[in-house]
Amino acid sequence: MSTATSEQQADQATQSQTCAVTVTYGSRLALVEQVVQGALACGAGHVVVVDNGTASAVATGLSALPAQFGAERVSVVRLPENMGSAGGFRAGVEAAAARPETGHIWLLDDDNLPAPDALTVLAKIWRLMGARPDVALVSFRPDKRTYQKLITRDKPNSLLPNSFFGFSVQSPWQKQTVAHWRQEGLACWSMDMAGYGGLWFHKDGLQKTGLPDARFYLYFDDYDFTLRMTEGGGQIWLCQHSTLTDLEPSWTEGKAILHPWLQPENGLIRPYFSIRNRIILEKRAVHSRAIYRLNRTLFLLIKVFCATPRSVGYHLRHPVRMFRRWQLIRKAIRDGEAERFDNSLAHPASVRPPAG
Repeated sequence: MSTATSEQQADQATQSQTCAVTVTYGSRLALVEQVVQGALACGAGHVVVVDNGTASAVATGLSALPAQFGAERVSVVRLPENMGSAGGFRAGVEAAAARPETGHIWLLDDDNLPAPDALTVLAKIWRLMGARPDVALVSFRPDKRTYQKLITRDKPNSLLPNSFFGFSVQSPWQKQTVAHWRQEGLACWSMDMAGYGGLWFHKDGLQKTGLPDARFYLYFDDYDFTLRMTEGGGQIWLCQHSTLTDLEPSWTEGKAILHPWLQPENGLIRPYFSIRNRIILEKRAVHSRAIYRLNRTLFLLIKVFCATPRSVGYHLRHPVRMFRRWQLIRKAIRDGEAERFDNSLAHPASVRPPAG
């Protein structure tokens, strides 16, 4: 048997031992079907779909996926209520890791459609890197700005010292390097942290990293999870030639008068959890409270209050509405800086928040 043939067989085995995990909520069955079909077409041996507390009609459709694609290829984990991305992916990762056949786990948002060769590329790169369990790879999502900046500008996806949402007056003097890997026409960039969508890792690494922390509930729980990987000595690489297509745009994308945190249509949950959880993460890199407070003040003034030329005028025309939004931001900042996991916005008083 030739070397090329044996390498190809090794890559195919890695693909078949990959268990994809996707978490869905609301009424997104049509999206989930595309993602499941795409993952299986890539060569994944199994897909775990986490039903994150959907309504009964949607749950019925999701429960039919094993019959649609084959029970040996798809399984569904039903959660009684929406536990956010953190609780959902925690349940999915746990279910995937419990399967004896699982080698790698591939996390996909319920609107991440893999390119036909996305998993083939990951398997090949992992082999070329030495097939080490402490090496995680990430599929490239062209619509994700942090990934675009990493590839086009070598801008690290990491925590800057004393920063607030990545903003720091010290950044011109905080030189951070990005490691590159290139071989056989494939290219990767090193990362300290990554999103769930496209993250591919060996299940043995969970012994050191642990599961996603359900206390985060929503937003930046993926960064906490992946930071634990790299802080524990592991590596994460963004793979340019393994691509995913986002079927829906992010809520932070698009042009508007107001910053996304201030837009009423984004509700309370999105801004609160994104602010609180990012602050909890960035506390790990705060070495000077004075510089951190300066960065926080400048970010809120420049990036949020004065986000667009018309933003200030909107504040003056709708003072009560804007006052309430800023009160929400203030609470999120306080809870984040106190590392207070108050999930009451997502859970009624009668429902106990999920344990971490």
